[in-house]
Amino acid sequence: MNWTKFLTVLKHLSIWSLSILFLRNSSLTWGWAVSSKYDTLIPQLYGAATNAALFYFTSFYLIPRFFNTYRKRQFYVFSALLILSISLIEMAIDQYFGDLYQNRAYLGVKELSFGEYLLDGLIYILPINLFYYIIAFVYRIPFDRQQQHEREQQLQREKLEAELKFLKAQIHPHTLFNGLNSVYHLIDFDPPRAKGLVWNLSNALRYQLYESSERFVPLEKEAAYLRQYIALQEVRVDEDAVVEVSFSGGEEGEWLIAPLLFIPFIENAFKYISHHPAKEDNKITVRLEMEDKRLFFECVNTIDANAPRISEVGGIGLENVKSRLQLLYGADYQLALKNEPGRFEVKLYLPLKAL
Repeated sequence: MNWTKFLTVLKHLSIWSLSILFLRNSSLTWGWAVSSKYDTLIPQLYGAATNAALFYFTSFYLIPRFFNTYRKRQFYVFSALLILSISLIEMAIDQYFGDLYQNRAYLGVKELSFGEYLLDGLIYILPINLFYYIIAFVYRIPFDRQQQHEREQQLQREKLEAELKFLKAQIHPHTLFNGLNSVYHLIDFDPPRAKGLVWNLSNALRYQLYESSERFVPLEKEAAYLRQYIALQEVRVDEDAVVEVSFSGGEEGEWLIAPLLFIPFIENAFKYISHHPAKEDNKITVRLEMEDKRLFFECVNTIDANAPRISEVGGIGLENVKSRLQLLYGADYQLALKNEPGRFEVKLYLPLKAL
């Protein structure tokens, strides 16, 4: 038995004990057929036992098995039989102890016919049992609603995780293919640099496959991964473009962020970089910095005048990023895209979580 179940059992035992204690300190008489000239502990104990049996059988069998499964007719029939059976059992036990105490000259039991005995007994006992029957509903219905709410939340979490895994899985092959292309370009004329890129590619894939599996990761690891990814991409435009990278603040391991959100933006920047004759006219700028517990990401690249609209490209695309942002941050993020003549700009503000 775990600690939560133990506390629940202890709470229920305490409530029943307090109910018996309350009855013992009240002026209530025992039953419908006897006076109160003796200690009522025994009838209070078996009365609590029958009330508990009615309460728990209704709460944990009838309601979940029949009422909650839309088998209402069977539920009401079984409920009526249960209440009547419990009441008759209580009357029989009352009669037994009444006779027992009378034989010992403690009580003066009324002389009743069987019909009077049955009618008076049910009039006294039925309201009490109906009270505990209603209490079972009062207890069980909120309990079921809470469980239903928790199940719905669990399903929502599982759906969210499945969607996030699907969206992140689309990024893995792009990193591999782009990285391999970069290495391929260097193998013949710069083997040492190609060797370094293989190391970067290995680290990048390790991060994607293993370290980025959590919903949130340390910002310093994500920043290190971005540096490795950009190094792989730079090879493709090394002689034709200028790449500027600026990361400031938040790399001390104190903050958490959702992984792999910036890669599609950076990938598009390298994919759609302009092709002007002068290298200085083809530029990619990637900036990452903290601003009051929020992370600011900016990615700007020059584009050709006749380039397709980046926001409409296929592949992983920006819809993937927007879906992940919505799933992870809800409305607590800001994304601004500007597709101007000769220039494409991305600005993204994200809340940071403390480690």
